[in-house]
Amino acid sequence: MNEQPLQERYNDFTVEGIAEPTFGQTSEWVALSRVLFQYPNNSVLQVCRFGIQSLTWNDKFVAKWMGLEVAKLLVDKTAMAAAYYLRPMDIGWAVDILRRAAVACVRREIRIAKVYEALDFLEKALDEKSAWLVRRYRRELRWDRRNNREKEELREILRVTTRGIQFACVGLANSPPP
Repeated sequence: MNEQPLQERYNDFTVEGIAEPTFGQTSEWVALSRVLFQYPNNSVLQVCRFGIQSLTWNDKFVAKWMGLEVAKLLVDKTAMAAAYYLRPMDIGWAVDILRRAAVACVRREIRIAKVYEALDFLEKALDEKSAWLVRRYRRELRWDRRNNREKEELREILRVTTRGIQFACVGLANSPPP
């Protein structure tokens, strides 16, 4: 795995195609895709990573190329605009991320870095009496929901919890400074 991946700049992101051997064999290769975002301070965020272990190729270069093409699709279909990753976190932005994630949890995976960044920010910003709501939101993200009924239950729990977090943030904004 010391070889360089195929790498290319694509729509403000760096996309990579990686080939890994399947289950230790060297005759079949699995394509992995990575989408990276580089901040102005040269730190790098892995936006997403994708691979299908059951889909293999006999040629290593073809596997890398396929990984690169899938990474481009990930940028087009799932990655947010580059400005999303550049905006500094504040209370309004954090609550908006949690609210959108609560609505979208039925359609797509919401356990992404930005959601956890928002949860970390709010847990530090809120007082101890209100921080339990953030911990509840985080706890509900732990388990996988398989069917539609469980996903709807998760959405309702996250919506109610997000509403409580919003009220706690409003209370924080209306409280007198120390």
